[in-house]
Amino acid sequence: MTTTMAPPRPGSPAHSSEDHTAFRLSSGSYRRRPWQIGLGVALVVLCGAIGATVFQSSSKRVSVVIAARNLPAGTVLTPADLTTGSLPASDNITAMSASGISVLIGQQLAVATTRGQLMVRAMVSNHPALAAGSEVVGLLLKGDQMPSVPIVVGDRVQVIAVSTPGDTSAGSSAVGTSLVASATVLAIGPASSTQTQYVADVSLEVPSTSAPKVAGYAAADQIAITLPTGSTP
Repeated sequence: MTTTMAPPRPGSPAHSSEDHTAFRLSSGSYRRRPWQIGLGVALVVLCGAIGATVFQSSSKRVSVVIAARNLPAGTVLTPADLTTGSLPASDNITAMSASGISVLIGQQLAVATTRGQLMVRAMVSNHPALAAGSEVVGLLLKGDQMPSVPIVVGDRVQVIAVSTPGDTSAGSSAVGTSLVASATVLAIGPASSTQTQYVADVSLEVPSTSAPKVAGYAAADQIAITLPTGSTP
């Protein structure tokens, strides 16, 4: 008996045992190798570490000194003129650190500033420009020659002639006389360790016409200062 094979249908791909074998081989060769898996895990860990570092860097902030209000050039800075703010940490920040705010107190602004402006050391000078017709006079004061309340740079004080115990060289008519009604404190600090009888070393800005008299009384230790009401800046 003769068997006749039907011809393949047109358009139908002919399959052979070789094609099946090739398919099985290609599907089996798709397995990932261990080193590829390890590399993928390492990349995930590395990306996570980089992301955490970036987040921490962006969230870290530093405290800096800023102007608490609008201040004209020439202002002698007081604690009320300054406050602190925070900025993202950066190597490019040139503002004064909040820990150094005391360094600015008593210094004079060389330029005008606006509220919230960052403060830098270059904006101030420790040598205030004197008003026209003014001079600076230095005083060494004992505890009974000045108020016990704190006196700071920028305060306006009254300078008074006094007499020293047992010394009447200044004349009774001069005792209690106001030598300068309003003098500006430019600097104040403790007296030198060699001047043990004094508690403060003060520099005052006074009118040039009064400077010789004030200096004379100061040299004779016959001077005192008072702090009038409303004289603080």
